Amino acid sequence: MDLSTHLTLAAKLLDSCGLSRRAAIFALLPEIDVEPAHFHRMFGNILMYQTRLLDAGIEVFRHPEVAQRDFAALRKRLAPVIQELKEEHDRVVSEAGPTSFEAQDTFNRHYCYSRLAEELPGFFAELEKVRPVLGEEILQPSTDRTEGAVALVSHTYFVTYTFPPMPFIPFSPMAAQRIAFADRIDYFEFKGLFWDAERVAELRRRLMEHPLLWTRTPDFSAEKDPVILGRIRAADGTPYAPQGLVKAMIERLGELAPGIDYDAVQKGIRWYLGYLGCVRVVHSDRERYFLEHLDRHLEETLISLMDEASR
Repeated sequence: MDLSTHLTLAAKLLDSCGLSRRAAIFALLPEIDVEPAHFHRMFGNILMYQTRLLDAGIEVFRHPEVAQRDFAALRKRLAPVIQELKEEHDRVVSEAGPTSFEAQDTFNRHYCYSRLAEELPGFFAELEKVRPVLGEEILQPSTDRTEGAVALVSHTYFVTYTFPPMPFIPFSPMAAQRIAFADRIDYFEFKGLFWDAERVAELRRRLMEHPLLWTRTPDFSAEKDPVILGRIRAADGTPYAPQGLVKAMIERLGELAPGIDYDAVQKGIRWYLGYLGCVRVVHSDRERYFLEHLDRHLEETLISLMDEASR
């Protein structure tokens, strides 16, 4: 999936939660892993690593050089921080060993900061591409952790349409994949859609204007539990809870991973929600119905566009 489409989907999800589109840039952050090549589509889509990626993004976006688009000055400012992180990693490796959790964590911190400093000019170039449609606000990144999490997890959630990520490493190596959707289409022709400027622009237009995709009143008629029904009805029509949407996306990623141990999904949820400061139970029933609704209409939109191209 191309980056402009990721930004469009993230912006609309943020709208659905009543959050700022300024956080849409976080949907691009997983793309730092284009280097080294064997990290690509792996590192940035691992839920456990995304918390470090969020930390790095929030810290970097606070610097005035970002608002000024002075990326050379930003790299200069970040250079001693990146060097300090490297030295910390080297020290931990010498003390605890290269396979320790601490060694992996310090590597992740160094990797996220150093790669973000390198890729940020390209990310802002992507923002400029969609600015006429998504608005000026996207050019000034949010530093809100919850907003950032919604957009960041959305990258992994929607990339499942074009590539099966492995978000639950190290808890599980199972890949999240849309097998039923891939069975309905010419998969290689579908992936080519995102390299066709005219067709992908039409796709983004439909995503923005679709009358049903982004509803705040999803169909929950299948729900039988009276307690859950009461919660959903009480919130019907209101913005979705961002923590609930993050949880629902992770749950759905687990459902897309055949054979995954349920405990691995729960560990991923607990890790992420703990990072977001959630100390109480987060209900995600309404958000799950929304995602099911969104997936159905998104798939039909994609298939319709494919069918039109083949005529």
